[in-house]
Amino acid sequence: MLRSITNFSLLPAGQKPQLLARFVLILLVGSFDVICALILIQSQSMMAFRVGGALESLQTQYFMLNLCFSMLTFDLQAQLCLCILLISLHEVTLLHNIISATGVVWGCLKVTVGIIAILKELKPLVWIFLVQNVPEVVYLIYLLYTVIREWGKGSSYTLEAAFITGSCISVTIKSVLFWALLHVYRSFGQGLRERMFSSYGRIDS
Repeated sequence: MLRSITNFSLLPAGQKPQLLARFVLILLVGSFDVICALILIQSQSMMAFRVGGALESLQTQYFMLNLCFSMLTFDLQAQLCLCILLISLHEVTLLHNIISATGVVWGCLKVTVGIIAILKELKPLVWIFLVQNVPEVVYLIYLLYTVIREWGKGSSYTLEAAFITGSCISVTIKSVLFWALLHVYRSFGQGLRERMFSSYGRIDS
């Protein structure tokens, strides 16, 4: 939604009527998704019921676990969007296209490693996941520098503005992900995994 708002606000006045219907539709669907997400966050899910009655610390760990999974999927979606925007920019070389294709595969592999690390509570995999994020951040900084340096040389700023907005969103997602992952990492071995995947949602004494 933020990217669509940015794109629409930067369009020339003559092109806005042509894209107004699509813009309104995106806002309506996006708002509906946000409302559904808020309802889901406030409701008790199945896993929340299975850890019901647990200590407050376990409930907090479960919340952080869900936050990690959400941020992992958001991070992958943001990376895919940035790859699409990158190949849409002006004067993109073949090397950038190859790097974008590699980035898609790398992002899927990274998310897989992150999910396995969290579900299995494997601390070495968590460190591997963190290392996998380093090339993404470095390349993202380089692309931002390139886009800002070339700013204003084309006839339109739409793609450039969308790329910068998407990059800021991606950095925010990664920051929240690392913060939640730190809390989940510290809770490894404290019984949340056993309680979530036990047959009756409880731990026998």
